[in-house]
Amino acid sequence: MIRPGGNLGQLFALPAEILNGTKKDEFTYPVAIYDHNEGNAISGGFAYHGKIEALRGKFVFGDIQRGRLFASDLAAMKKADDGIPQTTAPVEEIQLFTRNSRGERVYVTLRDLIERTMGSSVTRADLHISASRDGELFVTSRQDGTIRMLVPESGR
Repeated sequence: MIRPGGNLGQLFALPAEILNGTKKDEFTYPVAIYDHNEGNAISGGFAYHGKIEALRGKFVFGDIQRGRLFASDLAAMKKADDGIPQTTAPVEEIQLFTRNSRGERVYVTLRDLIERTMGSSVTRADLHISASRDGELFVTSRQDGTIRMLVPESGR
């Protein structure tokens, strides 16, 4: 199908009977979604099994462009895999932070950290996630060549 005027932002609402699952179609629908106001392109993700208690049992993924990290509960995602398009698992943002010289939290995105390292602004974070053998997650970007690891908050 060709969209009139090439407008890719034009979306068509699903009929109510498809949306609520009373009528099936041939499509597979997502179990977790977030709006383009929150991000532009999802990176691959991993089920988290590391030391950060708040992330255990969640699927961690990121936005390649903006450098934000997100999580969705694995059990909720499995429950949302019911063939009903309007059933989705909640998505929450993982808030990254550093500490300033006074020990106070400074909330950041990966893109902020890249810009600090590079000393200039970047147009995208190019966020990528990988996992260690023991379930910890690494967050990298080609822009600054730094490998960062998600770690539990210290006792501060």
